Amino acid sequence: MMRNLIILFASVMFLPGFNMQEEWADKKYEAARTASASEFHATPEKEVFFYINLARLFPKEFAEKYIKDSYKKSAYHTSLYKTLHSMKPVPVLKPDRSMFDLALCWAKEGGKAGVIGHNRKKCKEGYTAECCSYGEDTAIGIVLQLLIDEGIPSLGHRKALLSKQYSFLGVSIQPHKKHTTHAVLDIR
Repeated sequence: MMRNLIILFASVMFLPGFNMQEEWADKKYEAARTASASEFHATPEKEVFFYINLARLFPKEFAEKYIKDSYKKSAYHTSLYKTLHSMKPVPVLKPDRSMFDLALCWAKEGGKAGVIGHNRKKCKEGYTAECCSYGEDTAIGIVLQLLIDEGIPSLGHRKALLSKQYSFLGVSIQPHKKHTTHAVLDIR
């Protein structure tokens, strides 16, 4: 009986669009769930869309929920907090099959080789911007790593994920030889 309850809870937890955060359960946040019906993204990848879109649509609320407690942890945390508090909402990112295919190829290739960066050998290019996360195993962890962009003076990942010039995204999370996970987000 207990095992059945655990299985039921686990299966409900990973339904597309399910989110344990009560504060994100309000109907107004549904617009952030652009990947919930995507047939080519796995549930954790759909959750990456959700958190990025929350930051794009509700930047101040996102900052209060995820950045406020670490506001003064580093200059990168502080600058993200300020960026989110000063930015106006931008449109959501929507799933795109071609971006997903590019992200999947590089996530697999880079992960198997154990490399960091964007130097594809066999995978095609075709994205406008690319963000790679390493070692994070949750959607929110991936998104925060890229938005904080610790140690990246250009803040390129943050700028790409929050830019109003982009509309489409592909996300792939794969194993990485050295860093456990390799999440690739290709944007156009």
